[in-house]
Order: sequence, then structure tokens, then C-alpha cells
Amino acid sequence: MMFQQLVKVCQVMVIISFSSSITSLASLLPPEEVAALTQIIKTLNEDGRVSLTHGDSCESGQVSITRGINNNNRIDCVCDDDKICHITSLEVRDSDLSGRLPPDLAKLTRVQTIDFTRNYLYGTIPVEWASMKNLSYISLTANRLSGNIPGHLGTLTALTYLSLESNQFSGVVPPELGKLSSLKTLILSSNKLVGTLPEALAQIKDLTDFRVRDNNLNGTVPEFIGNWTQLRRLDLCATGLQGPIPRAIFLLENLTDLKISDTPGPEFQLPIVPYKMDFLVLRNISLNGTIPKEIWDVKKTLDLTFNKLVGGLPPVTTQRNFTFLSGNMLTGTVPESFIQSDQYL
Repeated sequence: MMFQQLVKVCQVMVIISFSSSITSLASLLPPEEVAALTQIIKTLNEDGRVSLTHGDSCESGQVSITRGINNNNRIDCVCDDDKICHITSLEVRDSDLSGRLPPDLAKLTRVQTIDFTRNYLYGTIPVEWASMKNLSYISLTANRLSGNIPGHLGTLTALTYLSLESNQFSGVVPPELGKLSSLKTLILSSNKLVGTLPEALAQIKDLTDFRVRDNNLNGTVPEFIGNWTQLRRLDLCATGLQGPIPRAIFLLENLTDLKISDTPGPEFQLPIVPYKMDFLVLRNISLNGTIPKEIWDVKKTLDLTFNKLVGGLPPVTTQRNFTFLSGNMLTGTVPESFIQSDQYL
């Protein structure tokens, strides 16, 4: 493989080229970061099918990284008083990369953001990443990663965002994730996870977004979810968990997007939801009784399908986008306000 490197003593200028990837690289990067980035690209792009081109300047705080017309990729950097720059984020999205997650990322000690969303990366999360104490954002969404979710992610205490959605992770949710006290978003949906949601997750006090849909979990929906008072979005659709569903979840005052489905358990009446939601999906969760009038204030999507709800529809309802009521025991007539609106009913 063709390789060429040029280094100036006062101002680092590196030109690295080889047949499958880098054609130019930013100036002012330390040689060790240049070498690490070279290996990172090779690991991500191990079959050499994808051509990645880097910009040649770090002075504006960004080194561009492009794949043809794809503009979803970027490398950010920051410069210190000595005008030496360090890479702080690496985002390579939608780029058809089919290699592995690079252990050499740990050599970029200033990196705060890693985003490899929608590629074909396979393998496991490297243990070397456990040393990256500045990491605050990791998105590995929609790849082919597998194995257990490693407990060493619990050492990344600066993390505020972690998405492992749409991969092939298996095993249990590691209790070490409960050490991520700064975490705001945790997305584990669409994997092959088993076991219960560990009680250690209750230690995360400021979660605003928790999604774990489409897994093979067992046990009941944990009570501690009702204590996540900052929660705005909760997705428990088809998790494998069973009821009863804690009443406190329905009373979380910041929640605007609540989705729970396919959760068998004892029948219960739908609680009054005192706060207006944008999305409320409660599908096949053993609801009975009538629909509280406050539910009709949901703004965008209301889905109460496949329960045992009774009673009729109100004369007027919010003009939301979607209303799903199939598979219940509702009676009476459908008011004109439902039929004449633009909503999907």
C-alpha cells in the first residue's frame, strides 16, 4: 500500500496518501495524532472500498472529511496557545464503512464526540475506549456490532449521550451503566438484549431520553423509571418486559413522548395524564375502562389499540396527525369532528 508522509519541524504539515483512503490531512496536528487518525481510518475502512478525503487546515476549528458528495462527515479540532491543534470529534456517518471500531481512537485523548451512525461496522466495542475520559457523546446507531455491551463503558463518566440502537448486541444490560451520572440520553433499542433492567440504572438521576424497544428482556417494568423526573421521552415498545406498569410513569410532568406496547400484565385503568403529550402510544398493555377526557388532548399521535377500553368518543378532539383505536370495545357513533379532520383515524 502506497504511503507518504511529510513533516515540517515548526509547522506540522502532513500529507498521507494510500490507494483506498486519505489524500490530504490537516496541518498543525501532532504527528502522533496524525498516525492515530491514519490507523483509525484504515480500521474503519478495512476493505479499502471507500475513499475518504480530508481537508488541509485546522485553523478554522474543523478538518473536513468527505466521501464523494457525502457531507455528513467531519473532524473537529481545537488549538492551544502554542498553535498545536488536537482532534476533539470524529463523525463519519452514512459512509458504507464495513470495518471495525478502532482501538486507536483512545490515542486521541481530547476527543469528546464519536459518531459512526449508519454504517456496516462489525465486531465489539474496544476495551481501549475505557481510557477516553473526555468522551461525552457516542453514537453507534445502525451498524452490525455484536457481543455484550461492555461494562467498561461505565468508566466514561463524562458521557451525556449513548446510542447503541439497531445493532446485534446480546447479553444483559450491564449494571455499570448506572455509573454514568451525567447521562441524559440512553438508547438501547433494537438489539438482542436479555435479562432485566438493572436496579443500578436508578442511579442516573437526569435522564431525559430512555429507549429500549425491540429487545428480549424479562421481568417487570421497574419502579425506578417513575423516579426519572427529567424524562421527556420513554420508549418501552416490545421490550419483553411485563406489567404491571408503574403508575408514576404516567405522572412524569416533563414527559411529552411516551410509548409502551406489547407488555402483558394485570388489567388496569388508564390513569389521568395531567400533562399534554405530543405522542402517547399505549398499545396492547391490558388497559380497561373508559378513556379519560385528558387523553384526547394528545397533540400528534394517539395509539390505544388492542386493549379492552369501553365507552364512546368525545364530540370534539385535538386535530392531531394520527389516532389509532382499533381492537377495543368502544361503542356509539364517530363524531363528525373526527371524520372531517385531516387526521388519520
